[in-house]
Amino acid sequence: MSLSITGLGSGFDISGIVSQLVAVKEASTITPLEEKLNALNTKNSALTSLKSKYSTLQSALQTFTKTVYNSSSDIWSKTSVSSSNDAYVTATTSGSVAAAKIEMFVEQIATATSAKSVHSLGAITKEELENAKFENLANGQAKSGSFSMFLNGKEYGIEIDKEDSLKDVINKINESSNGLIQAKIDDNGNFAIQAYKDIDGEKVVDVDASLILGSAGDTSNLASALKLHSKIDGGYSSSYAVSALNTSEAMNSAESGLSGLKFYDSDGNTAESGKIFINGEEIEVNGDMSINDLISKINGNSDTKVKATYDALTNKIILTSAYTGQSNISLSSEGTNLLNVLGLTEGEGENEILAKGSQELGQNAIVHINGNKVISNSNTITGESSGIANLSLTIKKQTSDYSGNDKDEKSVTLDISPDNSSIKEALEKFVTAYNDVVATTKTMTESGGKIGRDSSLNSIVSQLRGITSNVSNNDGIYSMLAEIGITTDTTDLSKLKIDSSKLDKALSENLESVKLLLSDGYTSDKDNGLFDGILKTVNNALDVERGYFKTQGESVQSLIKSVNSRLDKANERLNAYEIRITNQFNKMDSTIASLNSQLSTFTSYIR
Repeated sequence: MSLSITGLGSGFDISGIVSQLVAVKEASTITPLEEKLNALNTKNSALTSLKSKYSTLQSALQTFTKTVYNSSSDIWSKTSVSSSNDAYVTATTSGSVAAAKIEMFVEQIATATSAKSVHSLGAITKEELENAKFENLANGQAKSGSFSMFLNGKEYGIEIDKEDSLKDVINKINESSNGLIQAKIDDNGNFAIQAYKDIDGEKVVDVDASLILGSAGDTSNLASALKLHSKIDGGYSSSYAVSALNTSEAMNSAESGLSGLKFYDSDGNTAESGKIFINGEEIEVNGDMSINDLISKINGNSDTKVKATYDALTNKIILTSAYTGQSNISLSSEGTNLLNVLGLTEGEGENEILAKGSQELGQNAIVHINGNKVISNSNTITGESSGIANLSLTIKKQTSDYSGNDKDEKSVTLDISPDNSSIKEALEKFVTAYNDVVATTKTMTESGGKIGRDSSLNSIVSQLRGITSNVSNNDGIYSMLAEIGITTDTTDLSKLKIDSSKLDKALSENLESVKLLLSDGYTSDKDNGLFDGILKTVNNALDVERGYFKTQGESVQSLIKSVNSRLDKANERLNAYEIRITNQFNKMDSTIASLNSQLSTFTSYIR
């Protein structure tokens, strides 16, 4: 509350006097409680931090003592595997795999099935190709403009207009040199340009002529658009049939280059859309879609289990299975003949079947493991196929007996051995966690530490430190940690350290004895291993019902609650004290003011 302090009547600094009196009172009642509360909060925070370090130590110990045999989490059963040549076979292990050397021969790599159009798409009849607009060819990539031809060093040129058909282009080529250079397209859609000569008034192919197509100054790409890559007598022929297919145009449009595409309902009437099924996955299609749209839709649906592509050289759709092995890609249609038009199926309705020769079956992987023939539909061979549990093989390349190449490896050897590096790394984590617990406890419990002297905590640490001198009565050849290279640090006897070479020797020569030393419970119900004992101590400290951190934490929390309550009451009393003395000083000030007034009046009478 707001206090009014004047001092006008007495002339005293009543506000300063009250503040000093309240400060004295506060120092004797509030400050000790605040200091005690701060100390308790510090101790509570320290206990939480130390508990976390004990939990880290617990986890490090459980790595060795709470394992499940043949599990991927079992530190003792971890193995490593190396291949004599990773270019042929790689391998990984999980869980327990017996140490061994495995000789492998790779007979066959698994491949994926592919379905491919049985005919070149857009390769319409010779007459239709001749009448097709030149700029629609080569999937719409053919360009009009100037085009040069050099016959025995003499240049002949033509100009291809935007509206020219392929027949127009052929005529322009033939007329440019009075028949010495001639172009034609055959019934199979193959385009050719050849040099001719006159013999007795008749034009015949000039096999000795030098014909060069195109120059750097040309603006038309006729030669590359029509794929004039194959050398023939006196000239060049297209390496693939010329196609009018345009994958960007709507499939039901004349510009697409597809012909015969239909969509129909169950009664056979014309419809706007239909369905295709790839490996049982339904995809709705319609004539407004382009080939590019169809490919994107297929690839956007992982349930089709295929990858669709368009081969611009052969002008064919290719579906490649997402999985290797000998299995067909299932294809069928409903309400459309699109798959027929794409050359992937033939027949319609119940009579629709895979187009003959359209699918090239993938093959299974075949390997020989220690003389046993193993067949897998995948290049990743698991224990289910090989019979070697927890071993996974990845096949990459045939060995020489099957590749036919003497430079290939004759065989590949896999070396499986215990993964001692994992055990060593886990022991290093234990030592780090142990040293952290011991050092932190020492700092926190010494004079002036955040926890202060604590006999219970010191007793726990004393039990932990006993591990360096404890003896394990087990069936192995080791009975103390020092025998496997874990000893106290000579520069700080409270810390552990690892002799790396000694530990490596123990792990490589007597792994089973190291197991028994650390955790006898791993192989029996005795739990006489050194880590079994120390884990019991740590577990007791962390017990959620009666453990040290549980009881100490509750005790500190109770004290914090009690001090907070006392602090609240002390603040209430201090506020009341301030009000009381302020009122008292104000009354005194008022009395003095009244007396001064009376004195002044009396003095005036005397005068």
